[in-house]
Amino acid sequence: MVDALPKVMDCLPSDRPLRVAVVYSRLPFPMMRGDQLTVAHLLSFLAARGHQVDFYTLAKHGEVSRVQRDWLNRACRHVRIHSHGIGQMARGLIKGLFRREPVQVAMFRNRSLTREVKARVQAGEYDVVYCYYIRSAHAVPHALTRVGRPEDARAPVSFLAMQLSQSLNSRRIFENERHAIKRLLYRIETALCERYEARIWQRFNRAVLIGPADVATVEAVCIAQKQRPIDNWVYGAHGTDLTRYRPAMAAEVVAGRVVFSGSMLYQPNVQAVLWFVDQCWPIVRTAVPGATLIIQGRDPTAAIRDLDGRNGITVTGTVQDVGHFIRSATVCINPMRAAGGMQNKLIEYMACAKATVATSIANEGIMAPDDTLRTADDADGFAAAVIALLSDPDQAMTLGAAARAFVARHWTWEAHFLKLEEAFYDSLRQEVTAVAPTPSGAGIAG
Repeated sequence: MVDALPKVMDCLPSDRPLRVAVVYSRLPFPMMRGDQLTVAHLLSFLAARGHQVDFYTLAKHGEVSRVQRDWLNRACRHVRIHSHGIGQMARGLIKGLFRREPVQVAMFRNRSLTREVKARVQAGEYDVVYCYYIRSAHAVPHALTRVGRPEDARAPVSFLAMQLSQSLNSRRIFENERHAIKRLLYRIETALCERYEARIWQRFNRAVLIGPADVATVEAVCIAQKQRPIDNWVYGAHGTDLTRYRPAMAAEVVAGRVVFSGSMLYQPNVQAVLWFVDQCWPIVRTAVPGATLIIQGRDPTAAIRDLDGRNGITVTGTVQDVGHFIRSATVCINPMRAAGGMQNKLIEYMACAKATVATSIANEGIMAPDDTLRTADDADGFAAAVIALLSDPDQAMTLGAAARAFVARHWTWEAHFLKLEEAFYDSLRQEVTAVAPTPSGAGIAG
């Protein structure tokens, strides 16, 4: 929806409001990407808890309607959107070559944003500086680093929301890429991500990662880069809106319909869909001739657009209501071969009480148990799981009900953000303890 807003959080105000700076690399609307969705809902949560928030971002990769701008101004004390044109991106990329930075970091460097964040931090305006994704890490002043930070109890604690391991993400994209030139570029980006990821976490009090696979990858990269293994991580996953993603009414479900939902410009999604269409869909159509496949998501690439109208496949492009087609499915799929972290689409499927087939990579951040979805990594197994659910509506309904219950217990926005907030408080307590003066006479032998 053009004017869609984050959900109103179901939580009471905190009895200890914090002053928080949130630093992000692009506009949080229209909430079509997983990171946009997460940042917008984080702002909603912080506002609901009564925290004072300043939001710093770049005017890139999104649009903010008048309704959404008004919402941001209500949720935040200050909203600072810095321009970031092609020239600035080009300068960042050129300088990034000399710094050996990943492309995704270098292209988002913005001196104006960095200067403003630094000035506000040095003025003592924040308790917490929360930086979303490694591409925004450069904006956090070095005065906040874990090494060499001023020993001052008033200094804010800094959080780097790495979320997924970009090293793992880039490596998987590289391994699944078919185009020779793109494959080479992703291989170079993987090496740059490994170098950067092994070091950047050391500048922050806490690094936020989604799940065990991401932690293990960053630890391994640190060792390979001869850095100490990451030791300051906390878990910080995403959530979903159970009111927006609701179970379907019987009339909404289309028999034999399979649905994939996700940004179709995002390379791991493109790779996943092409693999499913090439390797699995012919098997499904042979077993269930009337089966249809809906591929919904913004900005489909040429390779995805070419699938439209072939073999029962429809490519929608951008839709007003992502939940509409999800609810219409008999089976939803998440055949990810690359990416890391967690998959918002998977918890959206499950929140809609949909029978879902996913790869183990798609489920590694969510860790849904076997009684809530089907997992398969090879084409025959994946296709067989889809066929079984299309052919047995009762099994599909039972699986979907268990999926909805699992998400309601573990994957609401409030549940995960309350854990993140407690990490803020815990980190602040530790920092105050670390700088507390030594009591008179302490440590002196009698």
